[in-house]
Amino acid sequence: MRKNFTKAIRSMVVKVGTSILTRDGQFDKNRLDALASQISVFLKKGIRVSVVSSGAIGAGMVILKEKKRPRTMQGLQAAAAVGQRYLMQCWEEAFSRRGFSTAQVLLTWDDLAHKNRFTNAKRTLKEIQRRGLVPIINENDTVATDEIRFGDNDRLSALIAILLEADALTILSDTNGLYARSASGDGQRIQFVEKIGEQIFAHVRDQKKDFTVGGMHSKLKAVRMSVDSGVPVFLAGGREHDVLLRLFAGEDIGTFFLPQIKKGQIRKNWALHFSKQIRNGK
Repeated sequence: MRKNFTKAIRSMVVKVGTSILTRDGQFDKNRLDALASQISVFLKKGIRVSVVSSGAIGAGMVILKEKKRPRTMQGLQAAAAVGQRYLMQCWEEAFSRRGFSTAQVLLTWDDLAHKNRFTNAKRTLKEIQRRGLVPIINENDTVATDEIRFGDNDRLSALIAILLEADALTILSDTNGLYARSASGDGQRIQFVEKIGEQIFAHVRDQKKDFTVGGMHSKLKAVRMSVDSGVPVFLAGGREHDVLLRLFAGEDIGTFFLPQIKKGQIRKNWALHFSKQIRNGK
């Protein structure tokens, strides 16, 4: 089943969470480098890859030697400002070693919620890719207070996948997919999900962490947004060895979410759909 969706990939979005890029209170450059190495394999095949990278606040906390996420908005924004520079530096160094260069794209929800700005963002991202650059996309945490207070980059990655009409969205998390809940705790990994109904959220149990704000609820909302727009989603462990290469070789790892409609169908009325998804996502 998976190979039907991976054999003809031409464009993909990869979301990398803060929990993947930080480990034991330190920014994990080795993990970032390993992901850039895998993404470069796709780039060399002519596949367009957009990276939605969290980690600015986490990186800033490390640089500022803060053990726990700041409680004030000013503290969060300062950490994001410090960390975003370092985050981009790490991505640029990792890709340049493989012959590619990056372009930083910082977005707010307003940039995607209005037709003219949505269209402009789409044109800009496509031009970046046409020039052979790798867009590294992040929420503009220094100004987007709603993002810092209520969400993370899961929904942003789904919206980017819709905007670019990607063939697939991959969300890399600290767990290898979605697991069925049992009386004794987590049960078996769910290999694929044909339809996301409310019952699927019963398998979710989020845990509070010092460096991150997202959780499985957030990821499933983003997944639903994506598959409702015709973009299939892989949810997998970002620390798994060669996770991206294995996923797109058709290996049964993580959880695969099937698209609910044919690709591109929803775009006939994108404005109504987009505003609805924003309301539901919030």
